[in-house]
Amino acid sequence: MIYVFWTAVVAATVYGIAKAISGERYSKMSEEEFEAEAKRSSMIGAGVAGLQKVIDPSHRVEYVEEQQQRIEADDAESGDRPKTGESEAPKPQDEH
Repeated sequence: MIYVFWTAVVAATVYGIAKAISGERYSKMSEEEFEAEAKRSSMIGAGVAGLQKVIDPSHRVEYVEEQQQRIEADDAESGDRPKTGESEAPKPQDEH
């Protein structure tokens, strides 16, 4: 039990020091500085998102498939069986 207490004390101390050091950086900025920081942050976020799409395009494929399934589910009427991805056209049969 004493370990939990001291772990909480150390965690609170580290959090307090980090909070005191960081301060309120946005309260000391002018409006122009804030806008520049927001623009820079959004550009960094966009760059990271673009890099992730290049590195791991499977997330995009999964998203597109989920979106198509949602569209098909919205179009389906109540009681219809879900489509399994096969086309509705009849398949030609081989004649021997």
